[in-house]
Amino acid sequence: MKKLESDSIPGEVVTYFEELRVKLAFRMTMLFLIIFSILSYTRYFESVESFSMMAVATVISAVCMILMRSNNRNYLLVFYIYSICGYMIVAFALMFYHSRIHLVDVLWLMTVVFLAFFTLGRRLGYVLLFLAIVVIGLFIFLHLDNQILSLGKLTLYEKISLLIEIIAAFILNFYLFYLFLELNRYSERKLLESYAQVMAQNTRILQQNEEKTTLVKEIHHRVKNNLQIVVSLLRMQSQEVDNLEFRVLFQESINRIMAMSVIHQKLYQNDNLCRIKIGDYLDDLIREIMSLSFSEQSVRYEIKTEVGNIGLKTLVPVGLLVNELVSNSLKHAFDDLDNARIEIEIQKEGENCLRIRYFDNGIWKHQVENSTFGLILIDTLIEQLDGSKEIQREASGTTYSIVVLNLEEKDILA
Repeated sequence: MKKLESDSIPGEVVTYFEELRVKLAFRMTMLFLIIFSILSYTRYFESVESFSMMAVATVISAVCMILMRSNNRNYLLVFYIYSICGYMIVAFALMFYHSRIHLVDVLWLMTVVFLAFFTLGRRLGYVLLFLAIVVIGLFIFLHLDNQILSLGKLTLYEKISLLIEIIAAFILNFYLFYLFLELNRYSERKLLESYAQVMAQNTRILQQNEEKTTLVKEIHHRVKNNLQIVVSLLRMQSQEVDNLEFRVLFQESINRIMAMSVIHQKLYQNDNLCRIKIGDYLDDLIREIMSLSFSEQSVRYEIKTEVGNIGLKTLVPVGLLVNELVSNSLKHAFDDLDNARIEIEIQKEGENCLRIRYFDNGIWKHQVENSTFGLILIDTLIEQLDGSKEIQREASGTTYSIVVLNLEEKDILA
């Protein structure tokens, strides 16, 4: 029941604990004042030592009552007074008052320790528990034998007084235990309420997530359909052009649009709306490019990748990049070649980079000028991904080694 941080705990719970502390401080003060007043009266006729101890406890209870009457916020001060002063009074009685029986003092020490644990926190509770064990141990080893020898037969009055004190100590300990059970029941009820609220909230979130997933998939589906309409329009327009060179330019534009269209098709078919398996995507993309190519050359292709899913920020430029490379190979590399082959390898490079190795075994009879749009687009896409490229032209074929930044991984690491 230590003071709670109201920033992280609901106001209702903070108010409950605040009221519980005030209620406990006031009721404990009332009980202490009544009990110690009665015990002071009974001990007045018994011995000065017993009376003085109960009288001091009564005065302390009266002071605490004044503090609680003046301001309820003094409850923490009241708990400190009861815990510390209560321990000091009982310890002093055990060590120095040997004319009376100390049967009930262990119960008073239990009350002090329980009160400290319950109201002021475990740290002070552990300290008082240790000190209580120490003082009881010292009493047993230093004074218990002498007290047993010095004590005589109790009178009826002393027995009644002792019984009253035992009952009072039991009542106080029982009251603290009762409050603990009440607090435990309240905490259990609040926990069940919180669990029910969390479950209801999770249900709403799952429902909203399902609705948003359906909506996003529908958006990807419509974007893919719109891109297909654009592709169809370009195809129809290209049919009206007699110039083969212009028709090739139309087809290149169609291929670039298809590279993006396949992405949206994959997304609305996929459970993950943000990332796509790059191997499956490139496989579909290359098949689309080959099916739309003017070349009747049979070309085998192989895709090897150690990379799984990647996000759209990287996938779109990589898809356009592969589209340009494959289109250029089909246009310029495989004339009169029987075993035309394309190989694509994608590996992880460092923490957040991808290495793309593109190879075709063709012989580029028609040299492609650096100023062509396709090559300019390749350089632009590599620059967009903060990448670099190397080209090796050999008798066995042409190899592009491209290193690009995986933008999603960069964002995650950042």
